[in-house]
Amino acid sequence: MRPRILLILLGILSLVLYLAVWHISYEFNWGQGYRDRPILLYLAIYFSLFACYAGAVWVIWKRTGDDTRLFWTLVALGLLFRAALLPAQQIQEDDVYRYLWDGKVFAHEVNPYKFSPMEVTRLKEFLIQDPEGFERRYDPQSIDELSRLYDLKWESPESLVYQERINHPQVATLYPPLAQCVFRLAHHIQPDSILTLRLLFLMFDLMALMFIVWTLEALGMSRLWAMVYFWCPLVIKETFNSTHLDIIGIAMLCGTLFFVVKQRFFAANAFLALSVVGKLYPAILLPLLIQQQWRAGKARTKNSLLKCSLSVLIFGGIVAVFYLPFIEIGWQNFSGLQEFATRWQQNDSLFALLVGFFGWFVESAGPVPFSYDLPSLLAKITVACLLGAVMLVLLFWRKEAEHPEPRAVLEPFFIIMALVFLLSPVQNPWYLCWLVPFLCIFPWRAGILLTGLVGLYYLDFYFDYQDLQHYSAWISWFEYLPFYLALGWEFKLKKYS
Repeated sequence: MRPRILLILLGILSLVLYLAVWHISYEFNWGQGYRDRPILLYLAIYFSLFACYAGAVWVIWKRTGDDTRLFWTLVALGLLFRAALLPAQQIQEDDVYRYLWDGKVFAHEVNPYKFSPMEVTRLKEFLIQDPEGFERRYDPQSIDELSRLYDLKWESPESLVYQERINHPQVATLYPPLAQCVFRLAHHIQPDSILTLRLLFLMFDLMALMFIVWTLEALGMSRLWAMVYFWCPLVIKETFNSTHLDIIGIAMLCGTLFFVVKQRFFAANAFLALSVVGKLYPAILLPLLIQQQWRAGKARTKNSLLKCSLSVLIFGGIVAVFYLPFIEIGWQNFSGLQEFATRWQQNDSLFALLVGFFGWFVESAGPVPFSYDLPSLLAKITVACLLGAVMLVLLFWRKEAEHPEPRAVLEPFFIIMALVFLLSPVQNPWYLCWLVPFLCIFPWRAGILLTGLVGLYYLDFYFDYQDLQHYSAWISWFEYLPFYLALGWEFKLKKYS
């Protein structure tokens, strides 16, 4: 009884802390009182939540067997954690305003990839100051669409305020088609409603939990391990307070993992395609998925090759169908993504070290004949080569154990997704949420620790508001150095659980 009581007490304490987050969230008003925002208090609450979470994971780690009543009690508490944040204001995040605008644009039959929010905002100014240039730049259909969007911006006070809050307004949206469909559905249910979007995200969150539980059962593991996902403060904060869209793709990725374990590869490819059109980078897993399907065949025959080819067609067909409504503007659909891929660098660890190294190398070599950020380019090439090399090892040279554990089929997926995050030039906390479902299957101590440490990302805002920017350079060291030390220790022990 003691572990059960301890878990419930940790859950009740966590609920009180989530209610505290809800309470202080109303001091984070967009565009107001930056210096007075209680960021340090929020971080104290977040790390207290992580301590409760880590304690719960430790109890589950020590507990053997399954407990149906306890499982559903913990699920109920997880739902209460989410309910506490549903009405809260966002803490230091504003991506949701672009989601709402994208949904509005798409719902009014305009391609959300076609115009940046700034083009809509400056429509009248451009038209008055340079009417000839305006007509040269836009064809009659585009002028009509821009005019409609300009009117939509002013259709209600919420619409006007939210459209003006969109970050990087000069860039067209980069979010893939399935995400756009969810945004559009939210608009049809209730325009300009952050709560509606969060409730839709809750549906995907519960879908992720369902697939995680089914995967654990298929692997012969306790369902209680699903609490590594469902109680994770990082997932709860970034999905139901920051309102980041990643949960859409994460839910579909969880479906992919379940169908891989069940060796239902057509369904696995379909869910991977849905994950990709929710957020693009899980596409890197396609070669591993096809490899698993090829290895699962008892005989390497033409029939096996045909099945693998059909899986690729299923994947490509689903992606193509989702992009079909936007095809009229061609590669312009990816202009926002291109801007993100070439210019963004934030909260990174290994990539920052690579940039620093190549920066020193380029500086010592003398002037370069072109203006592109050469250290960043060299770092990106290095990252691509490292990911490619690891992928080749996993595909062709990785030795399988003579009697592998059932969960070993998912290990290559975990390795690649972890490397994609750790080598990325953008390591925002919500990107780490993609690894949390894997931590239910591979309870990686260092990974669980990192879900807490990434909360330090928000300390950068505090230093910025208090004119202490010189301290910001140290945040990544405190955020990632303990993780890498823990990772090294874990590799030394050569065990996951």
